[in-house]
Formats: sequence, C-alpha cells, structure tokens
Amino acid sequence: MIDLLKRKGLLAFPTDTVFGLACIVDKEAIEKVYEAKGRTYDKPLPMMCDSLEMIRKNAYVSDEAEKIIEKFVPGALTLVMKKREEVPDYVTMNKATIGIRVPDDDFILDLISKLGKPLMVSSANISGDGSLLKWEDVWTAMNGKIDGIVCEDARGDSASTIIDLSGEKIHVLREGPISITEIMEALQ
Repeated sequence: MIDLLKRKGLLAFPTDTVFGLACIVDKEAIEKVYEAKGRTYDKPLPMMCDSLEMIRKNAYVSDEAEKIIEKFVPGALTLVMKKREEVPDYVTMNKATIGIRVPDDDFILDLISKLGKPLMVSSANISGDGSLLKWEDVWTAMNGKIDGIVCEDARGDSASTIIDLSGEKIHVLREGPISITEIMEALQ
C-alpha cells in the first residue's frame, strides 16, 4: 500500500467515520482524486495527519484549536485552520485554509507514520452521492477509478464534524459524530 501511494496511486480504505479515498500530497495524485470522484476544483481535499506535530507542520494551531485537539483528536473531527506557507497552493486549491483530521484508526495512523507524510483523504464516493460505509459499495462506485482498496467496512456511520477555526469565531461547517455542544464545552 505504501508503494501504491508513493507511485501516486489512489487507495480506498475504511476509516473511523466513512470510507476514504487517499493519495499522497502530490499535484498529479490529487488531480486523480478529483477525476475519480467527479469533484469540482473549488472544494479542497482534507488532509489526514498522524499527530499534533504533523498538524503543526501544515497549519497554524491556535489556542482554541489546541484545546479541541486535546479533547477530540484522534477522532471524527476535521479542523479548518490557516495553512502554513510551506503547504503548496495546489493542496488547498489556492485557499488560505486547510482542513485537517487525525482519524481514530490504527491502520491509517500507521500508514501515515510509515509514509512520514500526511495523506489527502476525501470520502470514497462520487461527488454528490452519499458517503459509503461498505467496501463492496465503494468497489462498485469507484471500480476502474482507484488503484487499491482495503476490503473491510468503515467503523462509523457518518462523516466527520467539520469546524472552521481560521477566523475570529468558530463556524460549524458540518455536524457529525461530535456535537457542537461537546466542542463548545471543551473550550470552556
């Protein structure tokens, strides 16, 4: 799987939320994800990291973000933060922010650790369709568009909660397994 990713291939795997479609941080590989999903280029892909240290290499972590990370990471939470200048513009589709998640999944964390780099991971589905949980459904939807798949089902039943921490106030972009109430309580 490491070699497949290093060769700019697309790997579908189950996560702690829904099935994901992953590639390395590489312009050509990222473009393959957009093509496979039929995703519009105005929606950047989220990044998966294996640690707070890796998050810090890619985004500016505010005090609020640090409190939330301490409480909910790893887990079903994607944090949108200001990206570091070192992150290429093609990663964020020229946006100043980046969405980052650390999954609560030993397989994925080990994969990222062995690569020594984050992965770009979107849900493994055709854009506009619902998130997929079973590997057979992913195989049917993405057949011929991906280079590999892990034949196990996702452990969750909904996509991650997404919160934007890049501005003055916290904005909830999508509520998922972690509630807004839980997030606000963690900040108190």
